[in-house]
Formats: sequence, C-alpha cells, structure tokens
Amino acid sequence: MLKPFKNLRGFSGFLVAFLIMSLFFTACEPSSGSLPTSTEIALEPPATQTAPPTVTIPTQTPLITEETPDPFEPTPDDLTGGLRVCLPDREHLSLYLESSMLATMNREPNPSMSEPCTTVKAGDAHQIGEMVLALVAPFPTVIDEIKTADLQAFWQKGESEHFDSLMMFPYALNSLTWLWGEPIGDVEIFDSTPYFMTAYEYETYAHVFMKEAWTRERTWAIVAFEELHPRWKVIALDGQSPIHKSFKPETYPLTIPLSAYDEDSEQLERAIRYFGNWKLAEPFSNYHPDKLATVILTGVTAMARATAVGMDERGILVPGEDLADVLKEADILHISNEVPFAENCPKQSRGGYLVFCSPASYMELLRSIGTDVVELTGDHFQDYGSAGMLYTLDLYAKEGWPVYGGGKDIFDARAPIKLEVNGNKIAFLGCNAKSPNFAQASETSTGAYHCDMDYMAQTVKDLVEEGYLPIVTFQHEERYAWQPNAQMTRDFDIVLNAGAVIASGSQAHQPHFAEFLYDGFAHYGLGNLFFDQYGVGEYTHWAFIDRHVFYDGRHISTELLTIRFLDRVKATWASPEERVEMLEMLFDTGRMMWPGTKPWEQQ
Repeated sequence: MLKPFKNLRGFSGFLVAFLIMSLFFTACEPSSGSLPTSTEIALEPPATQTAPPTVTIPTQTPLITEETPDPFEPTPDDLTGGLRVCLPDREHLSLYLESSMLATMNREPNPSMSEPCTTVKAGDAHQIGEMVLALVAPFPTVIDEIKTADLQAFWQKGESEHFDSLMMFPYALNSLTWLWGEPIGDVEIFDSTPYFMTAYEYETYAHVFMKEAWTRERTWAIVAFEELHPRWKVIALDGQSPIHKSFKPETYPLTIPLSAYDEDSEQLERAIRYFGNWKLAEPFSNYHPDKLATVILTGVTAMARATAVGMDERGILVPGEDLADVLKEADILHISNEVPFAENCPKQSRGGYLVFCSPASYMELLRSIGTDVVELTGDHFQDYGSAGMLYTLDLYAKEGWPVYGGGKDIFDARAPIKLEVNGNKIAFLGCNAKSPNFAQASETSTGAYHCDMDYMAQTVKDLVEEGYLPIVTFQHEERYAWQPNAQMTRDFDIVLNAGAVIASGSQAHQPHFAEFLYDGFAHYGLGNLFFDQYGVGEYTHWAFIDRHVFYDGRHISTELLTIRFLDRVKATWASPEERVEMLEMLFDTGRMMWPGTKPWEQQ
C-alpha cells in the first residue's frame, strides 16, 4: 500500500548546486593548516581488495585524440551526433547517478528536454549500468540480517516480522516495482521533486528522512548506497552487505540493472555505445569499491601480567587467533597499546602489580592481526622510563607503523597522523585526559600527551580545513559502568563539535554507551582487546570492536563487532545470543534517542 509522504521544498534543486560545488572543490587545493609536523602516509589497498562491480556494458573504446585519429574507432561525432538522451530524473535514478549523467552530458550531447529521447531506468533489456540500493534501519537496531525472501514477502504480501513500514524515495519505489511488482506492504514515498535548495537545506532534508524512521515504531528504509549515513544500520540480505569488502554486487538482490530505452532502434544503439564508451570516466554505477575504506578501532591492549603468562604458556598468537581474520581485513587497524616494550622486561606473573612491560617477541601478536596505527596515550607508556619508550618507538618505526598520542617529546606526541586510503583522507589524534602524572610528554621528555582541549579542538578544525576526516581517541577516566562521567562527555563533545567524525574511548575495561553528537559518532569506551580483566567486573568479559566505513570522502557507516573473553588471555566472537544481549545493553540508554527527543532535552 503506497502512502504519499511529506512534501518538503528544495531537495531536487540541490542537484545543480551539488554538481557545481563538487567540481569547484575538486579543483581547489586544500588550505594549509596550523598543525605541527605530522605523519603523512598513503596506504595502498590490500591485495584482497574486492574486485570492481561487473556491469554489462560494451567494451570500452580508447579515447580518440585529434592528433592520432583512428579510422577504425568511433569519433565523438559518431557517438553523439543526433543523440537524444532524456534529461535524467530522480524518479528513476539516485542523486549520484543523476549528477553523473548531467556532468557527462554537460559536455555533449546536451540532455533533451522533450520527447522522443532515450531514457535510462531500471531494467535488464539493454543494460548500461547499475544502481546499488541498501536496506537500512535506525542505528539502535539489534538485528543484523534478514533473508531476501522476507523482504520480498513484505513487498508482495505485506508480511514482515521485523518492520511494519518501509520509507524510500521514488527511484527506489520504481526500481523495486520493476523487480517485484507493485507493493502490497506499507510503503511510504518521501517526495524529492522540488528543485532549488542550499547545502544546509539538503542536510536538513536528509535528517528529516532519517528522523521519521528513528522516531516511529518498526520503520525501516531503502536508500541508494551513496546515501548511507552512520545513523543508519545497514541490514544484510542473505549475508551480503554493500559496506563489506566481500560484497559482490552481481549477486546482491538490491543491485538494480539500469537499461537504455528508446523506440528508435538506431537511437538506442547509439545510446548504448555512448554509455559504454569513453564519455564516462567510470562504469555507470553508484558503487565503486576503489572509493571504499574501512577503519577498525579497538580498546585496551596491555600484553602484560596474566595475559602475558598465557602467551608464554599457550603461544604468543593465542589472544588474537579467533579475531585475526576480521581485523586484518581492515584498511587501517588501530591498536591502543598501553604498555612499552623493554629489552630488560622480566618474566611476567599473574599478580596485581601495575608496572608493565612487554618483551619484543610480543610484537608478533600485533603483526598477526594486521596492525597499521598505534595509539600511545596509555597510562603505562612510561612505566619503563625514556629508555623503554624510545625502544618501543624504534620497534614501531621498523614495522612502518605510525604512532600518535605519545612520542619522544610533546611535539611528536600531539601531532596527528594523516593517512589516505582509496581517496579517503583520514586523520588520527589522541591524548590522555587523566592526571598529568600519566602523560608527561614535554618539550624535553618522552611520554603520552596530556589533553589540552583548546589545542585538540583547533587541531580538529585545521584537519577538517585540510580535507581530512578526524578520528579522536582518548585515554580517559576508567569506569566500571556503562555510563560515561561528565568530564568524558564534555571532552567528546568538544572534539565532535569541532568537526571530528568519530570520538572513541581507548581506556575502558568494560564497554560504555555510545551516541551521535553533531553528526559525529561517540563511543565512550570499547572494552579490552588484549588484557587480563576477565572476571574483574560484571561486564569486563564483554567488549566492542568498532568498524567504520568510509566512501568517497565521507564516513558512511559504523558496525559494532562484539567479542567476549573466554579467560584472562583469549577473546573470541560473541555468540548470536550474547551479541543480542550486548547490543540491547548498549542501546538501552536515552543517549541513543534522536536529538531533540531525549528526556533531558524536553525540560
């Protein structure tokens, strides 16, 4: 059953402004920031990078130049002369595909404003591209996956045990109608026909769409891949999710083929050649895996005490052997190692002492899980003095692992790391928010960096100005509770308000709550990764590993991976029942309500 949705002004006109602004900012050089010297590294995509999507289009023809004409290849005039391609519309195409078509057609041919002309919409008769859609739910949704048959049953019979209504834009309605027929289930269409709007109005419009799902019972949505947002939880279909690196669009049920349609067979053939030829710099698709990057953030690592005893007795790789395959898949794996390596590190014991070190042989555990970046904001970084810290820094440097949050002096310790993966510019910045006794880096001494929140906020702003997506991690107050304290929420608020996309707590020995602030994601504490806190508190056997997904210069999704500890040495993945319990606990807070609807905001 279709229901007309709210008609908001201004969305469609954003298209023209979006295209002009995109071309303008692409041409501009990033402004210089006032940051200290930082580490800049361009990470190569892993060898296991997912192959580009298969699109059924004619084989591409090399670009023809005036200097070297090839009589056996079509010339631009051959391809576009007399070609009549309709003005693209978002009744059938997502915003990205509509913009891509307009950008190409602004060169030639000019889009046709009147019929007859060649249209592009869902269908497999003469495929020239594809559009990847995603089933999404509000972020605080426990379920991770449903069967395609369940979604189809809702569409065709109005039956679903998971949701009562689906929201979508017209392009999704038309695509699924082509796929499964007219909907029987409760489908609500969010109007996207008005034309002129500012970028701010567009953001407001997108948030109104999400707010409807967040604030209504059992309401999910279907959106185009490029319209994903961290406030959405992507629901996998038959194990396939477009935010996973293993994603195969050719077998995904919501990959919609796009075809050219024209009653004039000659015009149709010309259009197919046009879309399959040099006019398009990339396949006509809204999903390009070479624009995707994943970052995994983890909690406490301290390879000492009982954990170290277990490593010595059972094998150095034992703590991470169940987790390694998933951790290694990330483009950037973050590890917060609180403990220095030391040449004279004594044999570990199971006692309750608080002066820590690790032998250099334990580096093998960090290698085995695919470590890429190391945070050094931890309380124990200086337990073995400057000699231990410099020795540790040297070991990381030999591995090629950039570090932040601690270093040989305060300038080194507070400098951000700048990385670029598949065109996504990602920066890391961190500090220790406890007493300065835990973070004594100075102009002349090694150590972790003690938080100066004015500096942290300004550095985040500078990174944003340079085009980076800042991730800020804290070694903050330790609490054996889900609720963060006032100082934690204040500091997280400061960096997210300054423009950080993610703020994460690296200090927690048990999980803390999470929330969205200023369109950024705050997770106040993840719990341990490798440390012997099993049984210390009620929830110290639980922890989260957060996988963040970036695409085309935006943070588009966050996945909460759940682990549990088997003992004081080894972690493994939570069982399905344990995962449900953990997510229900994490979401059982007013912090996970939509902004403006939280109880304390109503007073």
